[in-house]
Amino acid sequence: MKILLCTLVLGLLCIATVDALRCYTCVNENCKTVTECPAESNFCKTISTPDELTRTCEEMCTPGVNTHCCMTDLCG
Repeated sequence: MKILLCTLVLGLLCIATVDALRCYTCVNENCKTVTECPAESNFCKTISTPDELTRTCEEMCTPGVNTHCCMTDLCG
């Protein structure tokens, strides 16, 4: 019985559910639209300039003067 219980607990620990990253994106000029990103997206990317604001899900992101990158849900 102990072996069965240990096997069950070990099996449950090995099952990993990976939730998709959620980012704010821009839809029809509303840049607070919550979007579930594709599985390959690791970053939420925000580009903000005086003339434009864009928010996207990205596989790769390089931060810069007008570019913010983050890796947690609804960041940025």
